[in-house]
Amino acid sequence: MSNYYLLMCLLPPMPTVLGEKISLGFGEIAGIIKRNVQPEHIDIVHASLQGIDAFNWEQADQGRNLFLEGGTLSREEISGQINLPPFIKAFREEKERGLNRVCLYDRFWELYYNHVLAVAHRYTCRFLIDYVSWEIEMRLALAAMRIKDKSGNFEEHVILKYLRSRDFTNFIAQVKSKKNPLEVERYLDEERLRQTYKFEGISGFSIDALMGYMTRAAIYYRWGKISENIDIDTYLWQGGSK
Repeated sequence: MSNYYLLMCLLPPMPTVLGEKISLGFGEIAGIIKRNVQPEHIDIVHASLQGIDAFNWEQADQGRNLFLEGGTLSREEISGQINLPPFIKAFREEKERGLNRVCLYDRFWELYYNHVLAVAHRYTCRFLIDYVSWEIEMRLALAAMRIKDKSGNFEEHVILKYLRSRDFTNFIAQVKSKKNPLEVERYLDEERLRQTYKFEGISGFSIDALMGYMTRAAIYYRWGKISENIDIDTYLWQGGSK
């Protein structure tokens, strides 16, 4: 089992509450991890960070000037369509041929999630397998709630049907109790943080613990950006059926 004690010592402590900033930007944190992770784990790190690439590319594809730091692609690479990962290329090709989806980007995130889960299984990264699966199921539970309220067809929004279904009854009840979208988003990210600790395991310096740290850093970084008065309606981290 890999021991990332020295690497973890290089990384800043996490804030205590959402909205507080980390002493380093997420791009710097991702850079430290990429430079110091063991070669057999670099694909795991890249697959996780490509979730940021997916978010940035989706924003650009929809004409939004919104870019998060820390992914594997620069703003210039995304705007110039350079060095795109296979899942983005695959979506572009399917989109050009014509996609029969109510929301085209459901398919886009389905391709990304398939990619990251394939990498996680290939290298047996328990954290990514469990956390990404939970994230997908959480998004589907939210989609089911919203589509039910609008009397829509949930089946048109389902992605990765092979995943097992967790019970999100209490979770959805908490979401419905929130007064506004910002409170909902805060609750979702607080739940994401709880899940990162649950899925990283008991070894504090394993690759699973490192991936848990990196995921938490991305969540806190996003809330730091929100505190800079970015419009919450356009900034909320989207993807899948959320």
